[in-house]
Amino acid sequence: MKKKHIPITLILLILLMITIFYLSAQPADESTITSGRFCRMAARLLFRDFSSMEKSTQEAITSGLTHIVRKAAHFTEYTVMGFLWYLLLRRKRRNILLSISVTAFYAASDELHQKFVAGRSGQISDVLLDTCGGCFGVLTAFVLLCIICCCTDENIMKWGVWKK
Repeated sequence: MKKKHIPITLILLILLMITIFYLSAQPADESTITSGRFCRMAARLLFRDFSSMEKSTQEAITSGLTHIVRKAAHFTEYTVMGFLWYLLLRRKRRNILLSISVTAFYAASDELHQKFVAGRSGQISDVLLDTCGGCFGVLTAFVLLCIICCCTDENIMKWGVWKK
């Protein structure tokens, strides 16, 4: 029963990586439209009277949310990735470092990929943000597994949360 998590975790991880690659492959104009739709939806949730506001006010709010939404998306995607990598590699030696390293490598390769997409650019700041998200995901997975294992030495070793 313990090994059933590996295929599900691996499938989720691959789907996430494909999604990130797909979103990064969008040309700048298409990416802006995608972000704009999400920002307008967020604005409607944040401001009850958003639909009745003047068009210029709506555009200003949407524009202001764009940067926040994009950076939050980066952090969240890579938080999930770090979490999944940790679950997948939790029985390996130096699993925390390995999970963060793989996540950081994917973040760097994703930003490099964006350099070849029309109107997009790779940003070192995004790699750092993504890596921070990955660290947060790994830490979250570690803490949750510790809680699940009741934090006893025997159970921690049994579940492979860390290795001596």
